[in-house]
Amino acid sequence: MDTSLEHVHELEPHIKVARAKAGVVMLIISDALSVLAILAGGGYLRALNTENAYKIAGDFAPAFTPGLLIVIGLVLSGIFYYLWERRASKAGATGQMPFLLLALLLMLVAGVAETWIGEVLRYGVPISAYESVQLLVVTYTAVHLLLAAFIGILLVGRILRGRLAGHEFIAEVTGYWWYYTVVASVIMWLFGVYLA
Repeated sequence: MDTSLEHVHELEPHIKVARAKAGVVMLIISDALSVLAILAGGGYLRALNTENAYKIAGDFAPAFTPGLLIVIGLVLSGIFYYLWERRASKAGATGQMPFLLLALLLMLVAGVAETWIGEVLRYGVPISAYESVQLLVVTYTAVHLLLAAFIGILLVGRILRGRLAGHEFIAEVTGYWWYYTVVASVIMWLFGVYLA
């Protein structure tokens, strides 16, 4: 029996790698445009605050210290992921699992903490322009952190089932999103501090 037709749908490894990288890069570019739109919109509203209607009496920013701790955790998460990914992307290597687990744990904690910050804000109704921008920044960041943590959980599951062998590029491609999430979240936090 001829099995050549069974493998027609399979692509060459270098094509799989190129498609995976291109797909994640396109996702990052489109998401970065959303981040830029949020930053531009919030900055524009703040710049047009000629009648002090943007930030009214009683408006408050998220607390600085929890945000700083989240940023520190995110930077450490990025470093731990990098340490794991450099080793895991080599053929036949499995990486150092504790680094990946630390990166995942820090990302998950940061996502939960960012969600908690969004809940603690409890802005009243009606909501002002300043409050809506702050809530957008906090919620957008929380969703991205939790998404990165979910992707990390899927990656750990793949590793535990032994399905990373032969697909070492997955560690690198996941790293693109991981590092982007860290950088975008730090920029969003700095923007929130600037708005305060």
